[in-house]
Amino acid sequence: MAIMKFNETRSASCRFITGLDGEGREKIMTRTIANFKIDSTLDDVYEVALAVASLYPYSVKTVNMAERCELME
Repeated sequence: MAIMKFNETRSASCRFITGLDGEGREKIMTRTIANFKIDSTLDDVYEVALAVASLYPYSVKTVNMAERCELME
């Protein structure tokens, strides 16, 4: 029997450098944007994440994307 995907979701997270702690290590803040369409291109997800990130006064360290789904027979 073939395995099928259901309830697919996609989200992107931006990690920001908000400063340095007392020992000189980066302080990180994460903000997540949820509910991207499954057929969104990687370029679209990245552009939207950076557009939202531009609303914050911090430097972006990374942009991560996560995809989740249920697998059933």
